[in-house]
Amino acid sequence: MNVSQWIKKTAVLAGVLLCFLIVSGCQYTATPADLLLNPRSTPENAELASAVRDHLPARAKLSLAMQERSNSAVVKMDADGDGKQEAFVIYSDESGTEHVMVLKRSADIGWQQWFTFDETSSYGIDVLRTVDLDRDGEPEVLIGWNQYGEPQHILTLYHVPATSGIVAPKPIAELPYDTLGVGDAEGDGHDELALIQLQRQKLTASIGIYHFAGDRVTKMASAALDGTVNEYLQVKLGKIAKDKYGVLADAAIGANSSMTTMYAWEAGKLVSIYPPKQSGDENVQINATMQLSDDGNGDGILDVIELREAPGQSEGVAYSDLLWIQQYKQWNGVDGFDVVGEQYVDTIRSYALSLPMEWSHYTFRRLTDGNSDDVALDQFDEETNRREGILALRVIPIAEWNNKEQQLQEEGSRFVQLGSGSGLVYVAIWDAPFVKEDTEKPSGIFPPDEATMRKLFKLLPES
Repeated sequence: MNVSQWIKKTAVLAGVLLCFLIVSGCQYTATPADLLLNPRSTPENAELASAVRDHLPARAKLSLAMQERSNSAVVKMDADGDGKQEAFVIYSDESGTEHVMVLKRSADIGWQQWFTFDETSSYGIDVLRTVDLDRDGEPEVLIGWNQYGEPQHILTLYHVPATSGIVAPKPIAELPYDTLGVGDAEGDGHDELALIQLQRQKLTASIGIYHFAGDRVTKMASAALDGTVNEYLQVKLGKIAKDKYGVLADAAIGANSSMTTMYAWEAGKLVSIYPPKQSGDENVQINATMQLSDDGNGDGILDVIELREAPGQSEGVAYSDLLWIQQYKQWNGVDGFDVVGEQYVDTIRSYALSLPMEWSHYTFRRLTDGNSDDVALDQFDEETNRREGILALRVIPIAEWNNKEQQLQEEGSRFVQLGSGSGLVYVAIWDAPFVKEDTEKPSGIFPPDEATMRKLFKLLPES
């Protein structure tokens, strides 16, 4: 988990747990430690809220799994593979020890306590989820318990029999880890576990791939990682090239930088793919800001993110103020990485602008007027250093937007509203007014028109 996610989780624990909410799909409930408000949706939610309140021990406080996406203290998942969802409740008792209680619902008596896992933690819970690792139709329950020292967590795996009664299942396996990932690393259609251990005092780290079958966990392969990093933020398993599978690990280094390591699964071993081998001792690709690997172009293949500096920025610009362009690089499966996509991302204002591969001779620069985060998209020739302003990307408080929009209209400015959210309006304002020739060029080429900007712009989800 990165720093911003940890801060958000802490804030949620302190103040946002003010209501009981269950959303559709894999359902989650956020609720306060000692106060359950009436739910705003269905009678079933009210029934569950009442059951949670009734079955919590005195002076118990609900808590969260730190690595799970949703801010939820009550998680509805199928524990035993019968197709019905049980309610997993994370709470801490009056001594601060955290527990996981499971409630089961029947048509005649409603929600009742089924059991509480025997394992506990005084330091919190990292993960809580169900995964059918061996694809036998019976899910495995995964709970990551935080602990003091290194490694930071212990992962316990359980099978929950439908006839469990009030007896808590015993762990099938207990595995130490600092960072956990679940996915298909081998390409066999089954999910594996990837566990990273980071020994900060010894400055060593390793990743292990574990296979689960027949109530047994087997370590299939392992490899060394860089042990000088601050922490490993995430590990992802899956397709890394056409007909190639493997694992990527992103690590935080320095104040706000990151690096990525990729291994391919070949003949039962993890083979180093990224960073690519270079001459000399230096074999590290560092990004100036924190980046997390993902499937950038949506083709089902995991990509590595590399940052390139937006060209033409002043030499006097502080390193922390430089603008960067994200490049999604994909392994070709043999001997190199190809750029498959680019985008400009503003993590502070939570938006991204996709940059078509057909574009050339462009750059970004910070604007000196307006909001400090506003940027300009310019036409730029690196050989001649010639620059022509095209448009400004501005973020305007929604309370000021009506006046600003009226001003732009009165001035005859060319502009388009790209989106809005969190009390902000995102707008592109062209340097020059609209001319007839702009309609005669094909849409999508540089410089962009209004339709292209709308298509390329997207708001980022809150982390």
